Amino acid sequence: MKQFIIQSTVLTIIVFILGAIFYSTILQPHYSLVLPFTVLFFYLVTNLVHAYLLKIAVKSGSRFTSQYMAVSFLKMFFYLAVAIIYALIDKEYAKLFLVNFLVLYAVYTTFEVIQFSKFVRQKKI
Repeated sequence: MKQFIIQSTVLTIIVFILGAIFYSTILQPHYSLVLPFTVLFFYLVTNLVHAYLLKIAVKSGSRFTSQYMAVSFLKMFFYLAVAIIYALIDKEYAKLFLVNFLVLYAVYTTFEVIQFSKFVRQKKI
């Protein structure tokens, strides 16, 4: 878990740097104060879910696949609920928020799946 937190922190720093570059140059008129908090939201949720998935992987054995799928579904549903609620609350920045949210979802989910796959492969060896 310690290695995952370090790697996710590095990823988050890279995302912040790229975001700062894009939103200070090309996308400057579209910047919203909520965007950095969105990155922190994904960082926290990804680390919490990964910690829970590690506990499941170590303890559950045969039930691991069904529990992994359930956690993944709940996480995706939670993300969808957050995105919809924010879009309904702040309609002016809804499109920008949803595009950023989708990009961050893809980045952090890809990262989590890759890291978790490495863990599962090491566990089987």
